Amino acid sequence: MSSIAFPNPFNMQGSWFKGNLHTHTTNSDGLLTPSQIAFLYKANGYDFLSITDHGKLTNINELSESLENLIILPGEEIAVGNLHLAAFNIKEEIRTESNPQKIIDEVSRQGGEVIIAHPYWSALTLKDLLEMNGYLGIEIYNATCDVSVAKGYSTVYWDNMLYRGIYTYGFAVDDAHGGLTLQRPTDTCKGWIMVKADRLNRESLMESLRSGLFYSSTGPEIHDVQIRGEEIRVKTSPVQVINFLARNGLGRRFFASDKPIDEATYTIKGNEGYIRIEAEDDKGRTAWTNPIIIQGED
Repeated sequence: MSSIAFPNPFNMQGSWFKGNLHTHTTNSDGLLTPSQIAFLYKANGYDFLSITDHGKLTNINELSESLENLIILPGEEIAVGNLHLAAFNIKEEIRTESNPQKIIDEVSRQGGEVIIAHPYWSALTLKDLLEMNGYLGIEIYNATCDVSVAKGYSTVYWDNMLYRGIYTYGFAVDDAHGGLTLQRPTDTCKGWIMVKADRLNRESLMESLRSGLFYSSTGPEIHDVQIRGEEIRVKTSPVQVINFLARNGLGRRFFASDKPIDEATYTIKGNEGYIRIEAEDDKGRTAWTNPIIIQGED
């Protein structure tokens, strides 16, 4: 039998909450005020939001008081050259350092977390990612990078890390700036995470995020993931493709034929190292699970 580790949100008690962890306002280079962007997300069914303006901590106190049932996590996007760090749940503004590890450590000291922003857009190398530690994950989808310059997907970075045993989480985000023209679609409400938490408050959300109790999406829903013996079964909303991705040539793709599919089962071989699941619909929108860690018998 293989050793399997997966913090499965589908087996946990609680409710699902929808959120975006990368958002800009007029306090940096966004087009909407903090109040406007918060109301926009609230109107679109979001339960939580992190405002991460460039180089500054936007005051969210009045927003938190005026918006019922929308949790606002204070945040900041910090740049170190072409490396951008999206920090959330922080208490004080983070000063830019030449050493990104010092920034990550300071965010942690404040009780916050860091996500590595848009690795593809930033042209990061695997070495860049491996030189840092203590961050929660990387952005695997970034809406503004997608709609502006077609560099929104960073899953290849994720797989390179997972292959090397760096089991980090993947996040879909908007990096919302609010742009909308005939040449460029909006970058709001395009990428999000669904978090399973006991209740809708900051403490429960942070606990679930740190535990990996979420999945990411740009459209499809993941309804269930179950591991029974040597089989992994996923159930989704109707999609065209379900992928089980693992190291090297392992894994498998399941395609729809005459009608969409909404479930698939993968048989574990034992030497995958990890398996993560993707579900893609007929519009190219995708949902991603966090990785299932698999170790074969020695």
